[in-house]
Amino acid sequence: MKIVFFSRDRLEVQRVSQELVAASILCEVREGLIDSEDPPSLATPQLWIQEDGDLHRAFMLCVEHKIGFAKRKTNMSQDFDDIAVAA
Repeated sequence: MKIVFFSRDRLEVQRVSQELVAASILCEVREGLIDSEDPPSLATPQLWIQEDGDLHRAFMLCVEHKIGFAKRKTNMSQDFDDIAVAA
């Protein structure tokens, strides 16, 4: 088993899970502890795939559908400010 995705947003984890199941990728949602600075009573839902060989396909599916980690937006103007330009 390999972890594919985790989020504090349980609905987001469920959405990724549904997409994977629809693509015949067996997976399960588990509860995992979050960072140590947070109270131990809080848990972060994690999505695990059952077959290690499906990991790449699961990641590609997330990218294709812009879900999970693949959906994160970046601030393009900030990104361009960080690029060094050679004159």
